[in-house]
Amino acid sequence: MPRHQSPDIQFIENAHIRVGITRKWGGAITHVSVPGGPNIINSHDLGRQIQQSYYSGPPNYQKAGKEKSKAWSAFPWNPIQTGDAYRNGSQVVDVRTRGNSLYVKTIPMLWPMNNDPGECTMETWITLSKNSPAFTYKARLTNHRSDKTQYKGGAQEVPAVYVNGHYHRLMTYTGDKPFTGDALRELRNDHKEDWPWVNSLPTEGWAALINDAGTGIGVMVKAPLEFHGGFSGKRGVGGETDANTGYMSPIASEVLDHNVVFDYSAEFVVGTLGEIRAAAAKRRPNGFPVWDFSERRSGWIYLTGTDAGFPLKGRGLGGTPEPGLETLRLLGPYAFWHASAAKRVRLQISAKAPGSVRVFWRGLPPDTASTKPSLWVAWRGTWFDNDRSVSAMFMQGTKRWVEVDLSGNVNYKGAICGLGLDIPADVYVHQIRVG
Repeated sequence: MPRHQSPDIQFIENAHIRVGITRKWGGAITHVSVPGGPNIINSHDLGRQIQQSYYSGPPNYQKAGKEKSKAWSAFPWNPIQTGDAYRNGSQVVDVRTRGNSLYVKTIPMLWPMNNDPGECTMETWITLSKNSPAFTYKARLTNHRSDKTQYKGGAQEVPAVYVNGHYHRLMTYTGDKPFTGDALRELRNDHKEDWPWVNSLPTEGWAALINDAGTGIGVMVKAPLEFHGGFSGKRGVGGETDANTGYMSPIASEVLDHNVVFDYSAEFVVGTLGEIRAAAAKRRPNGFPVWDFSERRSGWIYLTGTDAGFPLKGRGLGGTPEPGLETLRLLGPYAFWHASAAKRVRLQISAKAPGSVRVFWRGLPPDTASTKPSLWVAWRGTWFDNDRSVSAMFMQGTKRWVEVDLSGNVNYKGAICGLGLDIPADVYVHQIRVG
């Protein structure tokens, strides 16, 4: 048994890093440290830690006979790994360690409720790096909900990360020259709006919370994602049970069907800001985005309309428009490329009749959008602008490729961070390829 092991805490460690989970709290990560260093992770309440956290409908979830916290009365269905707002811990049903690896399976609580386990399971795989203070975090949500409604895609924390008060500086890169050594940016949530955090689009796919000495913890993902983050309380002070905390989370938009199996992974690095950024550079994506919709939606969500559900079983993206509409509007995940380097988009489409599809693109958010939630929302409101779109015709047939030339539109320029689509009913998209 590793040093200082307790019945409730399970550690894995090597010469570079130590990671611990707390079994009575759903197996969430409650400890990360390097040899001789303090624990970085905050556990003031059961909504902190490093943990899985998901959101789906109904928008104001309430189960008969269960109490809901007044502080979170408007919250939707929100299973989280650690436990609920009443400090009921989530149930661990399996935990295994082997060398540098740890696996845990959890039945999570619904955060705003009092002792209301979610109709789902969470699995977590943690693997320590053999050569550096870093670890891989893989997660899976498996739903078995009795409510079979297909709710709109929500923002999922992949994962949520809360650290102690000394780690109060939220650092990242949001510019249009990723992996060139361009200047980093510190994000602060000093606004006075209701939503406490700020939104950002780290184009190198990482963010870090560091202390005044410039060391801390970074989280990185395989491709650019929206991140939420900031600080709550008094900066620069506080331990693992104190209220002061720094927060960051990569955010993925996903439709969580009643039977969905949703997987993701992230990497964590402890060290200096330079070491964290260098680790992210080693994981930089190659090539242009490719999305395949054989079995999964691959991060695309429906802003209007629904489909036949998960898994897609080869159908592709497409389905039924909302009443009164003739098309479905789809929003793709964040990405990054320069318009000058990728001038076209190719869509593989199945259609029962000829028609047209409209492709939208969006540029990077202005710097001001990461200072207030309202400014981020305002930027999101510009995404489906016909001046930044191209329409293309397609023919009847199965899995036909349609090439959409974006370069002819004068507004297709600079850095691009994602796509959207308008497609008619009974049209299905199997793949999208940029470049």
